[in-house]
Amino acid sequence: MQSLKHRPAIPRGKGRRKRGKVKLSGKRVLLAGAAALLMVLVGRSLLPALGISAPGLGHGGDETPTEVETKAPPPPTIDLNGVMVQGGGSPMITLNPGLVRLGGGVTVQGSGFDQGSVVDVYLGPSSQPGQKPAKSAGPDAKPHMVATAKAKKWGVFTANFTMPNKMTVPVQEVTAQARGSDKVAKADASVAQGAGQATLSSVVGKPGDTVNLTVKGFSPGEQLNVYWGRINGDPNLTLKADEGGAVGKTPIRVGVTAVGTTSLVVVGKTSGAAASAPFQVLRLYPSIKLAPYAVKATQKITFSGSGFAPSERVLVRLNAAGGQPVMAIATDDAGTFKGAGLIMPFQLKGAQSLVFTGEQSRAAVSTGFTILPFTPQARTNAYGGLPGTMVNFYATQFAPNEAVHVTVRTAKGATPQLVAAFRVDAKGTARAVGQYTIPGNTEDTVVFELHGQRSDATATVNFKVDKSGGPVDIPPAKPYVVPKDLEN
Repeated sequence: MQSLKHRPAIPRGKGRRKRGKVKLSGKRVLLAGAAALLMVLVGRSLLPALGISAPGLGHGGDETPTEVETKAPPPPTIDLNGVMVQGGGSPMITLNPGLVRLGGGVTVQGSGFDQGSVVDVYLGPSSQPGQKPAKSAGPDAKPHMVATAKAKKWGVFTANFTMPNKMTVPVQEVTAQARGSDKVAKADASVAQGAGQATLSSVVGKPGDTVNLTVKGFSPGEQLNVYWGRINGDPNLTLKADEGGAVGKTPIRVGVTAVGTTSLVVVGKTSGAAASAPFQVLRLYPSIKLAPYAVKATQKITFSGSGFAPSERVLVRLNAAGGQPVMAIATDDAGTFKGAGLIMPFQLKGAQSLVFTGEQSRAAVSTGFTILPFTPQARTNAYGGLPGTMVNFYATQFAPNEAVHVTVRTAKGATPQLVAAFRVDAKGTARAVGQYTIPGNTEDTVVFELHGQRSDATATVNFKVDKSGGPVDIPPAKPYVVPKDLEN
């Protein structure tokens, strides 16, 4: 038996492992793990910022949304120009742009919320009448939260979100909903749907700007249909190729299409050849001027606008960005209009907002104004008198042509009694109208209240009754009945 001390030595590198190599291998594992983590972090931050998406990292609106049930705003209750609208103070949002591209940014501007409240913004399929619901279970099948903002002073907020890169319906509903409150507002965002050569003199502009178009490579003399951001439907304009199948520098207007990168497409009607040129569409920033900014019911507020797309209709809504417009105004070739207006109804009170939306461009702008209350004044034909005195009334500053009902209180805490009615003229004025006899048992002061039936405004008159020194025999008056023609 061979002793241990004579056992043959095991050569280095075969039966033994060097301790140094074990340590080196561990460092490599740590370095590999750190590198992998760094790549994930870069993928989640830098790549999306560069517009690059990677599997498993998520990108923009492609992330799985959280489905919720959004609330509905209260139904409109006021008749304006034959259209039911919301009253003043209701929450409202507008979108810029209103015609959006998949993956494009949207700014939500809200007002009418409670100061300091947290407002969540949701995106989902439109619930407007006539809009088809989503047929698939895609990311736009149900509402999901896309932004959160805090309402600042006056209850206004601004939030931004990015439209998903894939959608199944052309119209999306944006809902702004305050947490722990019934205050909610909605607005619709429309999604833009999306050999020769075409060249543009400029690659950046807004709808209505003029650029020069040059094309070639088409059939001689054929009609060329020109589209902005699409390739079907009615063309934005038509051109005719020359004998060489080309068109020289021709000034054209930038058409209405989604904000962001788009294309001008030229299609030959005979040859079927197509050409496109990239173009960056800028946002429209419309503006509105009101005159005056404060009116009373029955008075007209006028407005003029600019910065819309040329020759489009501008839809006017009261206190809402969606729903049926109260009127539509056509813009001129420069995207402006003037001289339009609305007569304010009696039901509107206080602060109000008008929202103007381009029917094609979806460019929207809102502006506020105030409905002033009527402040009527009234007096009697005398400041005081004895029981038996016959009183009639003088009134000013009521609403034009409204009926005024007169009630009287002959003692403190007594129930007012209707005693007369009359109608003011077109200037809200009446003179020596109505009749009332001071009862024989009346002492101290009689209080008359003159109430306008359309303006809901009241004027008060105090009539001092002198002491008669004894009983006054005056027959009690019969209860007054308002004639049919003085009911309102």
